[in-house]
Order: sequence, then structure tokens, then C-alpha cells
Amino acid sequence: MSNQTLAQRLILGTAQFGLPYGISNQRGQIPESEVSALLAEAAKAGIDTLDTAAAYGSSETCLGNILSTLPGMYRIISKYPPNQPDKPIAQAFRESLERLRVDKIYGYLLHSYASYSSRPGILDELQELKTSGQVEKIGISLYHPSEAEELLQQEVPIDLVQFPYSIFDRRFEELLPELRERGVETHIRSVYLQGLYFMQPDQLPLYLQEAAPKLERMQELACDYQLPIGAVCLGFALANPYISRVVIGVESLQTLQENISFSKMTIPQALHTELLALKEENETILLPYKWPAR
Repeated sequence: MSNQTLAQRLILGTAQFGLPYGISNQRGQIPESEVSALLAEAAKAGIDTLDTAAAYGSSETCLGNILSTLPGMYRIISKYPPNQPDKPIAQAFRESLERLRVDKIYGYLLHSYASYSSRPGILDELQELKTSGQVEKIGISLYHPSEAEELLQQEVPIDLVQFPYSIFDRRFEELLPELRERGVETHIRSVYLQGLYFMQPDQLPLYLQEAAPKLERMQELACDYQLPIGAVCLGFALANPYISRVVIGVESLQTLQENISFSKMTIPQALHTELLALKEENETILLPYKWPAR
């Protein structure tokens, strides 16, 4: 794959445009003036898709303000709010479109599997949006492979799933070929495990200390191959042919530029093989929602 296509496989996550987000985020929410420069830079690199959600604070509003001055540059994926389970899909979707100041978007996802499991009929509402031409792809954001297994078993008509995947977190790996076979687009998030991979092994909080030996090994390998940790994490994800797109969150123009340069660095096969051995099973490490509130 050419470098250009690798950058095109990136999706810009926009949680930080509306909320202070991530364990290693020192900075908080990004000011709107900087978001504008960020979006222009991403488009220049060939990134054409943005991932947002009603739950990301003022993210949709911020994007709407800026994108109205950059028409037609981006495909947008947004998500149904998980904390308002009784709100009709059509209403939540319309509110998102209004904030985004667009009349249609690329993808609309349920923000959590619980939105589907608690009322399966919600998928018919999603399907209606698709039929109306206001959204191209519908789907669900997942946390657990068992959720994907159920969707596959029930042959639920979705086009897109988003879930965490990274060097440590490979829980969804064996489902990837079947998802592709069914024509489901796979978008992965948490490729840096919310910044855990950039932390010093000896400075991990108590609840993550079990991850220290693998983290140390991973950082040693990056050092041996003279690659930045970010390039190792992103390269590992992009090397998986079953992954359609990788969602990256950025804290500044600089972190966006770093991510773009990381996407151009290829991971040697020998390093890839070594990284495969670092798979982690402990969900307390893998799932940030299980981390104690700081």
C-alpha cells in the first residue's frame, strides 16, 4: 500500500474538540481556532473522514461552525447519544445534523451495544434513515467481542462497527475475517490505548502496573528498531488487512502531524512478529472504562 492510502485509512476522532479526553492528555479541550487549522492539515494529508458523537460535549457544534466554511471536504460519522435511551433515533439524528450544519452524513452509529440490546427495534429506525438517503452506513460502536458475535449470529443488517484494537488489545481479531466477509466496515479506536503506550512503565498507576512488563518490552522493541512508539502502535494496526480504518484522536496540530508521519512508517515483519507476543487478556488493563476515575 502506498503512503497516501495509509493516511487515507485514518479517521480523525474529534472527542478532544468537545471534551478534555485521554489518560495522557495534559492539555484539555482544543480551542476552535486550532481545530480549523487541524482540519485543513488533515485534509491536505488525504484524511477524508471525521468521527464524532452527540456525547462528545460541544464537538458536533464546533465541527458545524468550522465545516460550514470548508464545504464538502469531509465524510462525517456521528453517534446516537447513549445517555438518552428513550430519544427517537430520528430526533437525535436531526439534532446532530443541525449541530453539524449538514443535511446528510456518511455514518451513524449507536454509541453503545446497550442501545441495541435494550431495544432491538432501534435498528429499524436506523434503517429508515438509510433508506431516506440521509446516511450511507449504519452501525454500532462495540466494547466486547461477544457483542460482535451476537450481531453476526443474528445477521443484524449493519454496515459498520467500531471497536478498540491495539497491540495489547486483540480481542476482536478472530472476528475480523467474518466481518469483512459480511461486508461490514471495521473502524478501530484506542490504537494508543488512550495514551497508555506512551507512559513510562515505572510511572503507571497502581491499577495498570500489571501492564508494566509488556509496556517495557514494547518500548524496548521500538527502541531496537529505531521507531517512535506511536509509529509502532499505528503501524501495527494498519498492517492488519482486515481493518478498514483507524480512528485517531489528536490533542494539537503537532500530534496530528506526528500521526500522519507515523502512518508513513512501515513496521518490519520481524518487529510485527515480536509485537504479536504482547497480546494482553486482562480487561482491567484493556478497557479504560474499568480504570478508576482520576
